[in-house]
Amino acid sequence: MASSARQPITKGTIGLLRQAHLERRCPNAVLARQNHTASSGPIAQEDSATRSETTRGSHRNLTVGTTSAFPLLSSPSRYTQHFKDVASSSSVLFRRTIVTNHNFNTNKVVNKLENNGFLRGQAEGIMRAIKGLLGQHTTKIRKNMLTSGDLENESYLFKAALTELRTELQILRKNDAAALAIKSEIISREIDSLNQKLREDIANLKNDIAIDMNSRKSDVREEQKALEIRIQSMSNHYMAQLGDMRTRMEAAKWEATRKGMVAIFISATFVLLTSRVFMSSKDEKVPDDYIDPYVNHSNAQNSSDGMVPDTFALVASQVRYLNLHEYQSKQLMAKHNVNVQRFAIAETVEQAENAARGLKANEIVIKAQIHAGGRGKGEFSSGLKSGVHLTKDPAKVPDLVSQMLGYKLKTKQTSEDGVLVSKVMLAEALDIAKETYFAILMDRDSGGPVMVGSPDGGVDIEQVAATHPDHIFKTIIDIETGPTEKQTLDMAMKLGFQGKAVADASEQMQNLYELFVDVDATQVEINPFGLTPQNQVVCFDAKISFDDNAAFKHPELQVMRDTTEENPREVEAEDCGLNYVGMEGNIGCLVNGAGLALATMDIIKLHGASPANFLDVGGGVTTKQVRQAFKILTDDKNVKTILVNIFGGIASCLTIAEGMVTALTEGPKIKVPIVVRLQGNQVQEAKEYLRKSRLPLTLRDDLDEAAIACVQLANA
Repeated sequence: MASSARQPITKGTIGLLRQAHLERRCPNAVLARQNHTASSGPIAQEDSATRSETTRGSHRNLTVGTTSAFPLLSSPSRYTQHFKDVASSSSVLFRRTIVTNHNFNTNKVVNKLENNGFLRGQAEGIMRAIKGLLGQHTTKIRKNMLTSGDLENESYLFKAALTELRTELQILRKNDAAALAIKSEIISREIDSLNQKLREDIANLKNDIAIDMNSRKSDVREEQKALEIRIQSMSNHYMAQLGDMRTRMEAAKWEATRKGMVAIFISATFVLLTSRVFMSSKDEKVPDDYIDPYVNHSNAQNSSDGMVPDTFALVASQVRYLNLHEYQSKQLMAKHNVNVQRFAIAETVEQAENAARGLKANEIVIKAQIHAGGRGKGEFSSGLKSGVHLTKDPAKVPDLVSQMLGYKLKTKQTSEDGVLVSKVMLAEALDIAKETYFAILMDRDSGGPVMVGSPDGGVDIEQVAATHPDHIFKTIIDIETGPTEKQTLDMAMKLGFQGKAVADASEQMQNLYELFVDVDATQVEINPFGLTPQNQVVCFDAKISFDDNAAFKHPELQVMRDTTEENPREVEAEDCGLNYVGMEGNIGCLVNGAGLALATMDIIKLHGASPANFLDVGGGVTTKQVRQAFKILTDDKNVKTILVNIFGGIASCLTIAEGMVTALTEGPKIKVPIVVRLQGNQVQEAKEYLRKSRLPLTLRDDLDEAAIACVQLANA
């Protein structure tokens, strides 16, 4: 029998294509090739025929599959359907079993049956029965199997479909990418167009705004000029009226003066004539010891001071300028929303330690609180250098503070003994990226408050004014309205602030002016008025001076006064109602009246000595005040002699004399010599009272003589 139905087709793309083409064009040739097998018996021939028929059916199917294996797909839906068909066919192929052709010699089987005792007909019948059974089974088997060639063909078709699908997908992807790129380009062009249009609209809007602003500025300037012209016209009118009034007043005054002088002359002439007539009518003399309380009876009939008794003199009140510590200035500024460092005050080491922990700062600055500058270069009596220290470790704070509190700090502005430190300030240390100077003060030339600023901060403003006067900027403030936002913004830009810091600096200047007005200050000086690296405007240090005439309005400020750093004699004198200012001379002065006190100091200086103080007991001095004045003078160890210069008015010379005697007899013994010059009301009575006291006093009637005596005694 034939050994094979057909040979397997060639692998590879070209062979498969040729085989598919051949099956489509010549299906009979293919069947003939498949049936070209020799069979060795009738059963083999039938078996070959059956196999050929089956194969022919299979190849018909193959032909149909092959003709549809390369469809011209034009849409994704056709790809999808073809892929499903191929997948379904592949699942069937892989379920089938590959069939191999076997040679079956029926003649041998018939001969074998005959040899076993079967007749020829019986053997052939058995063979045909076997053949029928085999044919049935073979047909069933062939229905569910494929040859290796069929399997290879189906695999090729599947791969080809996948390749075509991949190609189409790549083409679609490229097309989609190209379309997307085109759309993106279109969108980008539209965005660019919109941006260009937006820029043009913004530029047009800016131009419109600039035009409107310029127009508005022009209108404002014109209105301002018209207003200034009107004000000037009104001012000229009022000045003319004021000049007329002044002229009329001067004329009236002169007329009244002329009339008064005539009346005085007539009265004096009348009195003189009357007195001469009266004196000539009586031959009497005035006693030598007669004292006219309204006439100066000094040995020098024209005293050097040239003053007359002031019957209506008032007691002068001493003016004390309030000095604040740095922390007190920061408290006032923080109350008025001015940016300052976070800080705390400590009077003990324990308080300082707690404050350092509470600040939670990266770096802490510790400052001794005294009323003197140059703290950074000062020295403590404990040996610690500098009154200002920086530390990043809170644990070091107690050790530093323990060497500051209770010790004296000596700086270039303190005395040789230094000043006792009773408080320290602990503050958050901030880096300064820019230092400027800013101040608000009362200016006599401008007749009101002014803002003064300089981009050169952190140094003495006097030094900047001397070296770079063009770096000092001054703006006059209207006392009625305060600084305008335009003025503060302009000042901030002149100081060199930029960006958001300009508005912040302007706001701080407005807040500082509110502080200036609220506390009736004469000066609020910020140096440095700084900028931190975080672009925050901070007032690092301040000096505030107050109008003492408004002190009665601010009792809360007077509570902040620290008298421990003031001259104790000045504090004691103020408590007694005396005007005392300590100086560095060696001649103590006790005078009634500020003008006479200044003249006394001048004449002491004229004769080569220096006054130790300015002491004005006032026109209404009492015995108690005189006693207290002597105590204050003798407490000064520099005083070598005391000059008492009194011109009796409301407070008579006798009152001063009684106070002197009481102070010198009842109080501590005074070891320095005392020179007394008395003139005015009850001068003779006062001299007699002093002589009777038998105190070691040197009496002089002339101020020049008294000053010379004091200088001689001080140098003795």
